[in-house]
Amino acid sequence: MKQSFNIIFRYPFKEKNIFIELTGKVTRPGAASYYMVSDIRFAKHPEGPYDAFPEIKVQQRQLHGEMVWVHMDTQKESELSHIVGQAIDDYLAGNAS
Repeated sequence: MKQSFNIIFRYPFKEKNIFIELTGKVTRPGAASYYMVSDIRFAKHPEGPYDAFPEIKVQQRQLHGEMVWVHMDTQKESELSHIVGQAIDDYLAGNAS
């Protein structure tokens, strides 16, 4: 597996029933059990002057009998960790040897 890769994911705004498409750089530090997602930017304007979200660290773990993606700092699942984790899963499944 590459040391880093890029993902694209859609973040919903449910109150407005709209989505924004974002891109982020994913790295897995050494043999760590988590992924660091940085440089999260708007997919259509990645050269923008700022990140859409700060860097996050996510980890897949078992919670209530199923595998979920959680934030490393809180060990809780959120919509963002779920969506980013699914994009990581999709990338890894598409690049499996």
